[in-house]
Amino acid sequence: MKGNWNKGRLIIALILGVPACLMFLFSIARPVMGSNGSFIDPVLSATCHRMPSRCLILPWGVSGLCARCTFFWLGLTAGIILMYASVFELPFWTGFPALLPLVADGLMQYHSLYESSNLIRAVTGLAAGFGISVIILGKEHLKNNQLIQ
Repeated sequence: MKGNWNKGRLIIALILGVPACLMFLFSIARPVMGSNGSFIDPVLSATCHRMPSRCLILPWGVSGLCARCTFFWLGLTAGIILMYASVFELPFWTGFPALLPLVADGLMQYHSLYESSNLIRAVTGLAAGFGISVIILGKEHLKNNQLIQ
């Protein structure tokens, strides 16, 4: 069973990790792509509002995604790598608290309680991306006080 689980984890890691890594790379590379990068604009637009005031200012231009989304994809990519490599062996449910800062920040902005900064957006996006990777690749549960993988 453990061999099948590792193979399944690898498949999940690849199916989620490759697109997540590409989204992050497309976001930071979009400013230098010019008109040649227009083929990725529909993909980026489908996942993010791309408001220029909320995008990262990079030395080579403005990122293709907002700060939160750029760092979400980075956090998801890094989390998948770390979780698959078993650097962290966390129960899946421990990923849920990592989503709370993103939800809280988004709701407070939505209700006009304050305007978030790109630094806060980046941190909450990174935490949420990592949290999602823990939820997806974390340990399943305990059965008879033994960890089921």
